[in-house]
Amino acid sequence: MSQLPKISVWQKIKQLLTKQSTENNDTAKPQASSDAASDKSAQPESVQNEESQQPQNANRHVPNDDELPFFDRVSSDATPITDFIKGYFEQKQWHYTYYAPRDSDSQQSHHLSLRMKNKDIDCGYLFRVQEQNHFLAVYGILPFLIPESHQSAAMLLITQINYDMIIGNLEMDINDGEVRYKNAIDIEALGLDEDIIESLLQSVVAMTTVSFEIFSDLINTPSPSNDLPTLLEELRQEAQSRTFFLPTEFVQ
Repeated sequence: MSQLPKISVWQKIKQLLTKQSTENNDTAKPQASSDAASDKSAQPESVQNEESQQPQNANRHVPNDDELPFFDRVSSDATPITDFIKGYFEQKQWHYTYYAPRDSDSQQSHHLSLRMKNKDIDCGYLFRVQEQNHFLAVYGILPFLIPESHQSAAMLLITQINYDMIIGNLEMDINDGEVRYKNAIDIEALGLDEDIIESLLQSVVAMTTVSFEIFSDLINTPSPSNDLPTLLEELRQEAQSRTFFLPTEFVQ
């Protein structure tokens, strides 16, 4: 049995408002009458008021399409989110790989992947787009996997980090130990332009870089503890051993 496509809460609200507006317009239409065709007094009062106000509203500014919020100008002829992101990448001259939606994907998600380096840390980044729901998610994927012997400690660490995180979250695939940071936006409510893409991507790059350092220390810790205070102390010691001999700019 085929499933009906899922719609967002805002789309449901828009459908409800559109339905109510149509019903109100149908009830407000004046009834046709041959006697009242030339007699203005026979028209309903609402129609008379509307006609009397036409000269006052003749010069009213009608907003252009680009002046409306994004969710008010989403239409069949609007630029798809995926094409907008492709154009952004091409303008930056970034090399990327595009993956079309799979037939088995009920959400019909588009994927665009690329690699970026920050602080000499090379990680993969994935843009996931759901055109129908107007969702955009960006993932920063660590270039190494968490071994099975360290996954319990990694899950404990991810849970604690996510608890205090305001924006985005860390995820781990327990099938292979892949760790990634994700941040997402609702384009229907927020809109989409180059500044929004840059802000979203910068936040993901920054958190992915921090996550790289944390989980690198974790996999370099032999037999990490499953007790959180002990685990945090082990990671602190690993970080100190990694940075203790780094040169500083100050005379000691």
